[in-house]
Amino acid sequence: MGKAVPQKASPLRRRQADRTALSDRLLTEAAIELLVKSGIQGTTLQAVGERAGYSRGLATHRFGSKAGLFGKVLHVASMDWLERVQAAVGDRVGADALCAATDAAEAFIRERPEKVRAMYLLWFLSIDPSADYTSNIASVHHAQRRDVAQWIRAGQAAGTVDKRVDPMRVAEQYVASMAGIIYQWLATPEMPLAAMFRQLKSDLRARLDRAPNRARTARDAALRPKVVPARVGS
Repeated sequence: MGKAVPQKASPLRRRQADRTALSDRLLTEAAIELLVKSGIQGTTLQAVGERAGYSRGLATHRFGSKAGLFGKVLHVASMDWLERVQAAVGDRVGADALCAATDAAEAFIRERPEKVRAMYLLWFLSIDPSADYTSNIASVHHAQRRDVAQWIRAGQAAGTVDKRVDPMRVAEQYVASMAGIIYQWLATPEMPLAAMFRQLKSDLRARLDRAPNRARTARDAALRPKVVPARVGS
């Protein structure tokens, strides 16, 4: 018997899949816009459907509930962020990887501020025990710390990161610092975002890079007072 020939999707099915993908994108974008403009309470399924240009019931049919809608929004925004960071880091390790991730995060914040604000709104909502919507933000932070620790360990293996550094301690501090910087900027947009990220990268290099450690050792040795041997018979 001959090999079975894979069946290609019919043009009708492809068009339907394209229409579904388009409506998903427009509904998600409408939800993000409403979250930023009207907050959690003002982001209803009906309002999302109407803002996206569809019937009132499409958002309900597609997502089932506000919890389902918010889960979709958080997934889309988080994946956009993650893909940018992964592309920026590439095969970098150690401080280079963390600095590249920081630059990617700053670019994402400036290019997609509405997504960042929507993410933080939903993350904060998820820790309210009375809220209908919940998100396992702890698992998100765990994954971030894991990635950072892996970059540091890879830097130690490559000889670019001080082996005395504890990768997980640095990862915890880095993730907390990033979250704090972004939250402060969301609450107070006039905060010097670029300067705060530059300082964070400078601190990371001072803590992780081996080259600055060697430079400090050489500098300290040069500044150390020289002991002149006493002359015999003096």
